[in-house]
Amino acid sequence: MSQEFVSVPVPSQHVTQVYALLAELAGITTAPSAETAATPLEDGEWPFVEWSVQDLRKLTQDALDSVQVVTGVLDILAKQPGQRVSYTSLVELLNVDRKRLRGVLSAFTRVVHKHYGRRNWPMTWVEAPSDGADYKSEFYYTVSETTAARWREVRAQG
Repeated sequence: MSQEFVSVPVPSQHVTQVYALLAELAGITTAPSAETAATPLEDGEWPFVEWSVQDLRKLTQDALDSVQVVTGVLDILAKQPGQRVSYTSLVELLNVDRKRLRGVLSAFTRVVHKHYGRRNWPMTWVEAPSDGADYKSEFYYTVSETTAARWREVRAQG
């Protein structure tokens, strides 16, 4: 079967993400080199890298406490992709102390940088007015439908 190729201009900051997407579409698994995974870009910022099924699977296998708490957060968020879940709700559903969850999320940021070579978590967050009377505002967390589907796939595979 012959393939036809088309040139598509891509902003330079997105080239590696486009390569990763093409590899994923072709069924090729790729992983960043150890050097890439451990260092920020020239501007000092960590790159934004889409979370693949392989990346999410690696999260479930990580024994670090901070990572395992975050897998619990992802379990909750993946049940309702696109819907905001408050920090207070996560504290209650995970049965953890508010300060502990804050520390876990801070530690997870370091894990994402050091072990995954990226700036972004597999979930997003936004600060907004609180639904409850205890706090003026709090953070609300969500996952995209794509990330939720990938997460559910990883969990289904065990």
